[in-house]
Formats: sequence, C-alpha cells, structure tokens
Amino acid sequence: MPFLPLDHPEPFAATLGVMLYPGTSEVDQCKARTFAARWLGEPLRRFHGAGHTLPYDSLAWIAQEAGASLTGLDDPWWAATAVGELLKTLSILARNNPRVASWNNAIRLFELVSTRDRTKGSQSELWDAKRCFLSVAHLWGAWCIREGRFGGRADVGYDECDDFQFFLAEAEQLREFGQTWRPPGAQRSPFLPSEVWRVPEHWAPPIPRADLAADGKIP
Repeated sequence: MPFLPLDHPEPFAATLGVMLYPGTSEVDQCKARTFAARWLGEPLRRFHGAGHTLPYDSLAWIAQEAGASLTGLDDPWWAATAVGELLKTLSILARNNPRVASWNNAIRLFELVSTRDRTKGSQSELWDAKRCFLSVAHLWGAWCIREGRFGGRADVGYDECDDFQFFLAEAEQLREFGQTWRPPGAQRSPFLPSEVWRVPEHWAPPIPRADLAADGKIP
C-alpha cells in the first residue's frame, strides 16, 4: 500500500504530484516529484519576495527533484478530475439510491451531462481515466467536492496547512467508503481496491473546530 509523501517540505504540492502521476514505477514517481518542484516555483518566488528564507536543505531537496520531462497537463488533469467526479457521484448514489450505485451508472450519468453540455466525456474516455487514476480516486473525489478550493483563516489560527489536513481527512473518508461499501444484497467488489494511495500510518486526522467548518467537508 503506497503512502502519500507527507514528509516533503511542501506536502500539498507533493501530494498533488502523486494525484496526477499515481503510478508506483520510478518513472511515474519521478514525474510526480518533478511536478511538485515546478508547482512550487511561483510560491517560492513570492515567499522570498516577502523577505522570507527557505532553509538550504529544503530548497536543495526541491530543486533536485525537478529532473523528469513533463508534457502538457490538460489531459491528465481532465482524466483525474473526471474520476474524482465519478467517485463523488458514487457517494451520492450510495446515500440516495444505493441499488443503482455502480461505476457503470456513474459513467453513464457523466456521459449524459457531457453530451448535453457538448464537453469531453465519452464512456471509453471515462473507463480509460478510471484505469489510470483509480488508486487516487478518493483524493480527487475530495478535491471535486471542494471544487478545488483550499484556504484558511489565519486571523483565527486556521491556515492552509490546517485546511490541507482536513482535505486528507475528507479523502480518507472517501477511501473508507470506496473500500468497504457495497450495494444492498449485491456481491460486487468495493468501488476501490485495497491498494490505493493513503496517508501514512502515523498520521492522525485533525480535530474539527466548532466555529470553523472545513471547506468542502463531506456530509
């Protein structure tokens, strides 16, 4: 079972790299690390422009990871978010109409909406996306429920790092759902396999604050 790289100097960027390149081969993981390093370019520029200094060891670690060649991200980003939308749909169907909760039906619904809106989303494209991103579907599901929104309330001690931890907790909720839930009376396998990307064993979910609901929190 692969664990998310939460020991990275910037764990959000490293996690997003894995979400886009979820393969466990050295080639894919090199791409994931390269994405994280390049994603951090602009935030680092602003960080240093504000007068802050990143420790050399952390800066060297990030710079040395940017060695893979990455082509356009539009296609993997579309496929990854599509799989997130599919798992989000499955969680809604499981709550409201459990007997029809299946990958087939979620994909058919997605295709119907895509056809209506004249956007990308054929069944063949969606099945291909599922094959590529199934091991991170719960992470993209949480991303889609949040609509990609991340932030914080620094004025009350709730910052982006806290929000990222809530995002991980939300993804873990979806992982547990995907690995354990089955339609009533059905003999089908769970929606997610046992081998997916997840938080390390020592990770603990954040304690919610009554006055600050996590953005995108799963009901």
